[in-house]
Amino acid sequence: MNFRHYRASVRLHWSDFWSIPGRRLEFIFSFALLTLVMVGMLRFLRYNEARTGHKLHDPLMAIFEPIDLSGLTFLLLYLGLIYTIIMLLQQPGRLLVGLQIYTVYAALRILAMYIVPLEPPEGMIPLADPLLQWAQTGSQLNKDLFFSGHTATLFICYLMLSPGRWRSVFLAGVLVMAACLVIQRVHYSIDVVAAPFFCFGAYAFVLRIRKLANSAPHLERH
Repeated sequence: MNFRHYRASVRLHWSDFWSIPGRRLEFIFSFALLTLVMVGMLRFLRYNEARTGHKLHDPLMAIFEPIDLSGLTFLLLYLGLIYTIIMLLQQPGRLLVGLQIYTVYAALRILAMYIVPLEPPEGMIPLADPLLQWAQTGSQLNKDLFFSGHTATLFICYLMLSPGRWRSVFLAGVLVMAACLVIQRVHYSIDVVAAPFFCFGAYAFVLRIRKLANSAPHLERH
């Protein structure tokens, strides 16, 4: 499959987008499925916190002392999300595919954490995520480790943006965020290294399914 066709800008307006047969139903179904998976993830995270995991030896963490970089981490995350959402709201076809990719990513992350339960790195400085604290009624999550959700989210934003200089900025942001998470010892280095591979797998899977279902050509023509 030629991914360059998909990465071309999707110029459909919402009125034109809705006029494509079955597109409205697909959008509603995709949004509902994402909501269901995210609710399932929140429940799984509560369960996962009570499990006993494995500690890993990470040579990188012997090089430096942990530093609290929560502020920079969430600045990158939330600015990246806000910018991406604004851009995708102007490209409904790309937004639809983004919802589907994020759904597959979230399901993969639940599966990965279930198969690979880990204990937090030694000396971890907890990452105070205001959004998760609200969703989890204030409980601290320390074992949502493999693979890094923060790194993956920003990388998916990078994948979904149209070609241009901002994609390069987002890729740099992914690298900075990954470094912040390891330096703060919120994640092992393998957690942040693995995240883009899972994301690209979700991206390739969704595009392949859409091609098989004869949905991808609608995006490519526009």
